[in-house]
Amino acid sequence: MCILFWTVNSHPKYRFIFAGNRDEFLDRPTAAAHFWPSPHEHILAGTDLEASATPSHDGTWLGITRDGRFAALTNYREQKYLGRRSRGALTRDFLRSGNNSAIGYMKDLKEHASEYGGFSLICMNLKGDHQNDMAYFSNREGVDITPLSQGEIYGLSNSVLDKPWEKVDNGRAIFKGIVNQSNLSKEELIESLFDLLRTTKDTCGSPTMEDDINQDPAAALEKAKKRIFIPLFLFGTSIYGTRTSTVILVDHEGNTTFIERDHYIADEQGQREDNDQKAAYKPVVDHGRTFYFNIDN
Repeated sequence: MCILFWTVNSHPKYRFIFAGNRDEFLDRPTAAAHFWPSPHEHILAGTDLEASATPSHDGTWLGITRDGRFAALTNYREQKYLGRRSRGALTRDFLRSGNNSAIGYMKDLKEHASEYGGFSLICMNLKGDHQNDMAYFSNREGVDITPLSQGEIYGLSNSVLDKPWEKVDNGRAIFKGIVNQSNLSKEELIESLFDLLRTTKDTCGSPTMEDDINQDPAAALEKAKKRIFIPLFLFGTSIYGTRTSTVILVDHEGNTTFIERDHYIADEQGQREDNDQKAAYKPVVDHGRTFYFNIDN
């Protein structure tokens, strides 16, 4: 149940402002954000190392390149997974695709989109002379390729873009309020965005999910549709929750700051018991990984 917020050219200092959470099973093997090895050393992204994902373990949910190509993916929530190809390849392939425009890439993708489980995909080119090259596409609910607009505040979770969940509407309002505070320093802006991503109250004001977790994990998963930050809970035999948060800023000169923060680490002293697997992980105050580069040069 990932959630993304972004805007392009809505701020006097920044061309692009992005904040997103990755919600995932904590046991799913993942490599943190890094610049990829040659021949794709221009790509900055984490990678999905799950054996059932891309054969070369280079699928990703979110990434940006040194020349300003950006892509992010959310899964469409549905009861039954349908699709024989890994969705992590969708973001990867756009980041690798060189001169192909966002809409051009999506037109090619549309021809075989039925081969994937439900997804929503955003692709854009943030380089100074290509900032109108932004688009959204989903292979569910009859959604067509949709150009994105500068100056708009967007939010997306695991539905389609024009049918947002409650937490998306709630978070988008907070995100807009942060973006409108043009007097914030860069550090204040970054921390305000991370505060948004750590919001645990649901849209009804309930502060925790513990009652739902203890009574019915399926109900807790449903309640997660109302929460920006998902606390850990046991779903089946696996632990699920908000795993990482990412903030990206690109200023009007192309200077880019990419920050990824983890929320939990494995507790080497903890014991994994069938009735309390949450003991295997503990919260971490993590300043994470920060990368600086310029996409216009």
